[in-house]
Amino acid sequence: MKTILIINGEKYWQDYFTGFDVVQKKVQTAEFIVKNAELYVIDENGVCKPDVIFWRLGAINPEAKHRNILELIEYSGIPCVNSASTLLIGYERLSMLNRLKKLGLPVIDFNVATNTTQLKNLELQFPFVVKVGNHHGGYGKSLVSTEEQWEELKDLLFIHQDYVTTEKFIDYQYDIRYLAINDKVWAMKRKGKYWKANSLTQQYQLIEPEKEWIEKVKLLQENIKADIVAIDVLETENGEKVIVEYNDIPGLSGFPEDAKLELTGIVKNK
Repeated sequence: MKTILIINGEKYWQDYFTGFDVVQKKVQTAEFIVKNAELYVIDENGVCKPDVIFWRLGAINPEAKHRNILELIEYSGIPCVNSASTLLIGYERLSMLNRLKKLGLPVIDFNVATNTTQLKNLELQFPFVVKVGNHHGGYGKSLVSTEEQWEELKDLLFIHQDYVTTEKFIDYQYDIRYLAINDKVWAMKRKGKYWKANSLTQQYQLIEPEKEWIEKVKLLQENIKADIVAIDVLETENGEKVIVEYNDIPGLSGFPEDAKLELTGIVKNK
């Protein structure tokens, strides 16, 4: 019986893999070993020697260890969804934004400095958004609307030894997530409780994907060789659209059951 190792992710995934030995471990508490070119994953529940890895780490603070783990998976040759090489491209937020830019996709403009000591040089016209480091899921970012807020935030961020970006605040009408799995594409409009569209989401609605944006997400998917990828697009009141980021481990909440079935089919085929 083949062994599928699920890294993090929701517990319901185990129900989709009948006929397989399904093991689920958390990257926070597991250790990875390569011995004689074979990959083993160890935690308090025992040792797993996977035939395929389903990587569902999600929006946690990335650590150097996680990148090391992906390199070990790549070295071992164990199939992974997405592949370790694909996940390594998007692991760092700056490389993710660079990839979008190089593909000519309409990625949001931003200023960046390698350390928060340079915050004074990144100020934009109010309001603007400040993001610190490589966090996901709405963490590590703040909306700055006044000079007083900016001065207080600079004092708070001074303790961080990480890169920082600033970008113009887009007063969006909707956030639209385009999700591509294999050759299928879905689209969903979302709106958050506050200004962060991907945090405390209160409204979501499946919509018909636009041909232009299907082509854009497929271009990205093919370029990074992703089994699954999503792009998050902000739409303003006048209809302008800009990509905020792409996500190679996107959540599927609100998308149809077909999306989960398509993804589990990829894992089984691997």
